[in-house]
Amino acid sequence: MDLLSWLSLAGICALGAMSPGPSLLIVLRNAASGWRQGLACAIAHGAGVAIYATLTVFGLAVLIIRSELLFGILQWAGAAMLVYLGWKALSGTAQGYRAVNLEANHQSLRRSIAQGFGVAFFNPKVAIFFTALFSQFVSEQQALATKLGMAALVSGVDALWYCMIVLAVHASRKRQLLSKLLGQRIQQLFGLLLIALAARLLLSV
Repeated sequence: MDLLSWLSLAGICALGAMSPGPSLLIVLRNAASGWRQGLACAIAHGAGVAIYATLTVFGLAVLIIRSELLFGILQWAGAAMLVYLGWKALSGTAQGYRAVNLEANHQSLRRSIAQGFGVAFFNPKVAIFFTALFSQFVSEQQALATKLGMAALVSGVDALWYCMIVLAVHASRKRQLLSKLLGQRIQQLFGLLLIALAARLLLSV
C-alpha cells in the first residue's frame, strides 16, 4: 500500500476508537479505579482488536484467491456499510461522552484486563467494521508483512488512543474533561472520512 492508504487506515481507526461506545465506557470505569487498571484495560482492548483485525485481513486475502466475484460483492457491500456508518456518525450526537460516569470502583488488574479484552473480542460490531474497512485495502498482491502490518497498525492505534484517555482521566478527575476534549465534531469527522473512503472505491472502478 502507498503512504496515503496507510494514513487513511490509521486515521479511520483512530476516529473509530474516538467514537463513543461501550469500549470507552469500560476503559473510563477502569481508569477511575487507577491508572494501572486503566492502562491494563486499554492494552487488553487493543489485543482483542488485534485478533479480529488479523482474522479479518487474512480471511479477506483467502477470499480473493478463491472467489474474486464474491470478494468484489463483499467490497461493494463494505463500501455501502461505510457510507451507512458515516451517515450515522454525521447525524448522531455526542451523548455518549456526556453520559460517562467516572465513579471509582476498585478492581484488580486481572479483571481490568478481562474487561478490556472482552468488550472488544465479544463485540460483533468490531468484526463487521473491520470487514467493511479492510475490504477497501486488502489486495491479492499484498505481502504477508503488509497484512500483519495492517492488523498491528489498527490495534496499536486503538490501544494508544485508550491509553491517552486513561492518562487524561488520571491527570484530571473532572467529569467535564471528556466533553472538552471530545465531542460531536469527532463523530462528524469520522463520518466524513468513512464516506470519503467509500467514494474512493466508487471512483476507482
